[in-house]
Amino acid sequence: MPTPTTAYVSRPALVAGPHVVPAERIRDDILARNPDYPPRKAQTVRMALSNLPGTRRYFQPYEVVTSPDRTAAERKSTTMADLLDAAENAATEAMAAADVNAEDVDCIVVSSATGDGVPGLDVLLQQRLGLRPDIRRRPMTQLACAGGAHVLIAAQEYLTGNPGGVVLVVAGESLSSLYQDSQTSVEDQIYKGLWGDMVGAAVVTGERRTPGLRLGHSFEYTIPRTTDRYRKLTDERGDHFASTRASLRSVTDLGPALLGWLDRHGGRELDFGVLHPGGPAIVDRLGTLLGVDEAFLRHSKAVLAEEGNLGGATVFSVLARTHRTPPATGARGLVFGLGPGVALSALLVTWAGPAD
Repeated sequence: MPTPTTAYVSRPALVAGPHVVPAERIRDDILARNPDYPPRKAQTVRMALSNLPGTRRYFQPYEVVTSPDRTAAERKSTTMADLLDAAENAATEAMAAADVNAEDVDCIVVSSATGDGVPGLDVLLQQRLGLRPDIRRRPMTQLACAGGAHVLIAAQEYLTGNPGGVVLVVAGESLSSLYQDSQTSVEDQIYKGLWGDMVGAAVVTGERRTPGLRLGHSFEYTIPRTTDRYRKLTDERGDHFASTRASLRSVTDLGPALLGWLDRHGGRELDFGVLHPGGPAIVDRLGTLLGVDEAFLRHSKAVLAEEGNLGGATVFSVLARTHRTPPATGARGLVFGLGPGVALSALLVTWAGPAD
């Protein structure tokens, strides 16, 4: 395996949904909207949603998100407008943090499974930000929860051929736009309680511009025969998310491959994690697999409790919290994102502290 190209991730910038919704409000509203649930199903939904504490962040007011009169066209147009505005603000802040001007950017990598319009967020951002017309663009619309880790892999690969380049990475989702009253299974209701909205952005370069991550070896792995576990489906109401109960086995299923990769690249001893928490059970199972303590998982669990499952943007929110209480210089960490497929994107990283 070749030595990875040197790549540093500058301090990320976040734009979260401005509407803060208590998780218990979502739970109580779901039960109120389904008065015909059999008692056992109602109790199952109540218990499942009671395990999701804290708050969620939405781009639109809760009443708009949950309105049964919201058409598929309205969902699509509102989602793209919300994501573009948030992405512009996050990208502008990230470039300022890295002391990068619009004309300095050579490549933009964008991941969004909910902002999948044509033209894409990459082109719209290029024009909103005043980036050069000759930059390289890497739009990705199917990664979903793996997007935050994957855009970093793509940035590192770009720098392999362009070591002096400047890469702007953006991952954003409006997962609340997938809310549909017509979807009433236990799994559907759990996802309604998990979703949050956010865009995260950062600059990746071959030289360190702020304290942060130094990217090392990367890993991609798709679990065979699991394409049904996580899916985005479309009906007359628009898009919605679906999964099977087998999705909870995904961390266990990828365990041998992930641990084998760690063994080949320095071992399983890790100091910190920048982990996408798909849900409480997922992050707990990942912690057990890695053999880490609660301190290792604290930022991922805090994001899940206070903001929700943010899709690919979650990695940037966890990274921002890591900046607030940074590891020691040289500490070894893991960036982890798991998305539909079931597909894993991961990187081994080290923490690069302030320059001497």
